[in-house]
Amino acid sequence: MDFISIQQLVCGERVERKVLGLGHRVPDPGGWPSDWRMAPQEAVAREKQKLEEEKKKKLERFNSSRLNLETLAELENLVQRRREKRLRRRVPPRETEPVVKLQPQAQVESVDLEMFLKAAAENQGALIDKYLADGGDPNAHDKLHRTALHWACLKGHSQLVNKLLAAGAIVDPRDLLDRTPMFWACRGGHLDILKQLLNQGARVNARDKIWSTPLHVAVRTGHSDCLEHLIECGAHLNAQDKEGDTALHEAVRHGRYKAMKLLLLYGAKLGVQNVASMTPVQLARDWQRGIQEALQAHVAHPRTRC
Repeated sequence: MDFISIQQLVCGERVERKVLGLGHRVPDPGGWPSDWRMAPQEAVAREKQKLEEEKKKKLERFNSSRLNLETLAELENLVQRRREKRLRRRVPPRETEPVVKLQPQAQVESVDLEMFLKAAAENQGALIDKYLADGGDPNAHDKLHRTALHWACLKGHSQLVNKLLAAGAIVDPRDLLDRTPMFWACRGGHLDILKQLLNQGARVNARDKIWSTPLHVAVRTGHSDCLEHLIECGAHLNAQDKEGDTALHEAVRHGRYKAMKLLLLYGAKLGVQNVASMTPVQLARDWQRGIQEALQAHVAHPRTRC
C-alpha cells in the first residue's frame, strides 16, 4: 500500500476543484453571479468597460442617423421636405359655410282688439305698431272697459305708455269700476309711469265706484314711493271712501307702518271718523286689543306649553 504525502493530497484537491469548476474565475454551477468571487478592482474595471461599450454604440447610432449635407442643394432639398411634412400634418382649413340669407318675417295680416290688448300687457311693440298703423283706435277696450293703457300701466311698460299717449290715447279712461290707468299704476307700484300720467294731466284725486282715490290704492298695496309722490302732487290726505275710511284708516288696517309715518308727517288728521264711528287711533286700539285677546286666549289654553 502506497503512502501519499500531505502535500500531494493538498495539490490533488486543488486540481480537483479546478476540474469541477470551483476555482477562481470559473463559473459556479450553483447559479451565483460570476462577479461574486471577483476582486473589487476587477468588478469596477469590468463595469467601466461596459459603459464605454454602450457609449460607443450610441455614438455609432447617432452618426449613422445624421445626414451628410455636403452641398447647398442638399440643404435646400432637406428644408423643402420638412416644410412639406409640416404642411401635411396641419389640419385642413374648414370650408366656408354658405351665407344664409335671413328670410323676412311673415307680416301679420291684421291685429284685432284681443291681440292688441294682449300685446299691451306683454309689451309686444310690433303688434302695437301694426294695430296703430292700420288705423286702430288706441282707446279701444274690452267688455270690462280695460284699455291698452290700463294694461301697460299695470305691467310697467313705460315706453309703450308713451307710444299710446302719443298715438292719441286718453290719459284718464275708466274701466268698469271707474278706475283710471293711474289706479293701475299705483297698484303695480310703477312710480315712473305715475309721473308720466301726471305730467300728461291725469287727475290725482280721481275716484272709483267705491270713492277710493289713487292714494288709497297706494297705501293698500304698500307702495310708499307712489304714496309720497301723490301727496307732493296735491292728493287729498283725508279723502274718504264710501266706508268713510281715509288713507290713514287703510294704513292702520293693513299694517302699513311706513305709509302711516308719511301720512302723519304730511299732516293727515287723526280724528276723522269712518262710517263705524272709528278714528284711525281707535282702529289701532281695537286692532291691538284683538291681538292681545288672541294671545291671552292662546296662553290660557290647557294644551299650550309656555
